[in-house]
Amino acid sequence: MSKKIFYFCLMLLVFSGTTMYAQQLAPNDIPLPWYSQKISGCPYSHCSLASSLMVFDYFKGMTADSCRTDSEAEAKLVEYQKNYFLKKRAPFKRRTTIAQGGYYAFEIDSLARYYEHMESAEHFMDKDYRALRKYIDEGIPVLINISHRGSTRGILQPGSHRHWIVLRGIDDKYVWINDPGRSAMMREKGENLRFPIKKQPGNPAWFDACWTGRYIVITPRVPVAIARAGKLPSIAEAMEIHRPRIPWIAVPGITTCSL
Repeated sequence: MSKKIFYFCLMLLVFSGTTMYAQQLAPNDIPLPWYSQKISGCPYSHCSLASSLMVFDYFKGMTADSCRTDSEAEAKLVEYQKNYFLKKRAPFKRRTTIAQGGYYAFEIDSLARYYEHMESAEHFMDKDYRALRKYIDEGIPVLINISHRGSTRGILQPGSHRHWIVLRGIDDKYVWINDPGRSAMMREKGENLRFPIKKQPGNPAWFDACWTGRYIVITPRVPVAIARAGKLPSIAEAMEIHRPRIPWIAVPGITTCSL
């Protein structure tokens, strides 16, 4: 192979890689931190807690470029489970156990309110893409419940495994997500992944078939970081954010996760 052909092929590869990367950026992308749910030497890690931590930290001013280290994120997830839930600091008697494989939606709400000082973590059951788009356009990431084949076998391929991920971007054809189901060493396979909403020829993964219709929206008390970024009104007005009018289920559903 001549040098001219070699350099031509190299330029094609670089151009192709740049194009693919540009396609992975949502028009309304939220630069959300990414954390793994897989905790070293700790058998009880959960996707709902790792997904919640991504959103909590974003509302505290952290982004994909300025967030916790892998070890710091692990320590925080262990703190949630040992300090808040297992030591009965949560303000309720009824709770799922680690052996049951997950947390109820009201437990995530309790964690948000009483441990992370958020306004709420409301659970909804309504497959409304307009609502998702409105949240993302306002700079509010959304926890999404899916039923899929498993992160290692094919995230967003329809299956029986229940899992929680975080929606960070959406347009008319695609969603962009953070999946906590990968280990910290496989961050590139869990962070800012783009998938089609509807089924495409030759692509076994699509969002609509996996989304159960359940989602959780965390609302901060004073979203200083988002207001500073200019995605929402000023700090003085931020407390008056008008959320979409969506019917929600008062009876909490279990946020199970099996990978």
